[in-house]
Amino acid sequence: MQRQSSTVRQDGPALRALACIMLLALPWQAGAGVAVYQAVVPLAGATEADRSAAFGDALRTAAVRASGQSDAGSSPVIAAAAADPQRYVQQYSTTADHMLKVGFDARAMDQLLQQARLPFWPLERPVTVVLLVVPSVAGGERAVLASERVPERTVIERAALARGLPIAWPQQSVAAAQVRAVLAGTQGAAAPEAWGGQALLAGAGSGAIVAWRFIENRQSALADGDLKRGVDLAADTLAARYAPPSSRGSSTIAVRVGGIEDLRAYAGLVNYLESLSIMRAVVVQGLADRVVSLDLTLRGDLELLRRVVALDNHLTPAGAPGPEAAPGPDFTYLP
Repeated sequence: MQRQSSTVRQDGPALRALACIMLLALPWQAGAGVAVYQAVVPLAGATEADRSAAFGDALRTAAVRASGQSDAGSSPVIAAAAADPQRYVQQYSTTADHMLKVGFDARAMDQLLQQARLPFWPLERPVTVVLLVVPSVAGGERAVLASERVPERTVIERAALARGLPIAWPQQSVAAAQVRAVLAGTQGAAAPEAWGGQALLAGAGSGAIVAWRFIENRQSALADGDLKRGVDLAADTLAARYAPPSSRGSSTIAVRVGGIEDLRAYAGLVNYLESLSIMRAVVVQGLADRVVSLDLTLRGDLELLRRVVALDNHLTPAGAPGPEAAPGPDFTYLP
C-alpha cells in the first residue's frame, strides 16, 4: 500500500542520510500478512461481459477481506464499484480451469472502503490455530493435523480464505480429548500460545452441527453451527477488535517512543512504523534523551495502533511515570 514518505525534523543531514540507508535493510512484519487485495473467482465465459462480472465478484471478495465485514459486498458504494470495477484492477490473468485471478490497486481500494464508510482490518492479523475433531474411520473421533487433507479441512480453508483469516493446523498429534478440553475452557488447554498461534479456534460435533469456541486476547466466544460458522465466529470476533469504528477514517496522533539507543534503532523504528498497513504517514518531530517524538497519520486511533503492535515484540507499552515525573514515552522500542 502506498504511503507518504517519513519526514525528519530537528535532526542533522548526516542522521537523515544514515537513516535512509538503514531503512532499506530492515524488513519488519507484525502478525500474519494476508493478500486481501487479490482474489480468484470463477469465470463464466470468454466474453468481456463475463470478465467484467468476475471482476465485480473479485472486488466484493476483496472488500470483505479488507474490512472484516461479511456483508461489505452489499454496501451501495461497493456494489456500484463492482458494477464498474476495471478502474480498481491492477492486474489479472486466467487459469486453465476457467478461474480469473485479480489483483486490485491497494490505494484505490483503501479509498473505496473509506467512501463506503467501511472499517479497515489491518493486514497484520493474528494467526488462528484450528483444532477440529472429526469422526474416525476406526470409530470414535480424532483431531485433524496439518499433514492430513480431509473434506472438513478443505471447507474451513476456503471459508478462511474468503474472510481473509490466517489459519494454521496442528503439526503434531492432538487427542480429541485435548480439543474438548479447549471447548470446555479448561485453564491452560485453552491458551493459544500453547498451540503455537495467537488465536485458537476449536470445534467438535457431529453432522451439520459443530460446537465452536474462539479464543484471542484472553477472551472467548462460543457458537454452534456448520464448519463455516466457526470461521465466521473467528473472523467476526477479530474484526470487532482490529477493525473498530475508528478505522473507518484516518487520524493524526502524537506518539513518543523510548529505547532509541543509536542510529540503527532510530532507522529501525521508522521503518517498522511505515511497514504497518494502518500507517499513512510518519513525521519525526524530534529526538532527545533516547526518546523520539512522532506525528503518525493512520487508519484508526492510538488504541488500534496498540493492538496491532502487540502482535509482535518491537513496540511495548512504556511504564507510567511517577506523579511528579515529566511525561514519559508511550512505547519502548525493542530492535
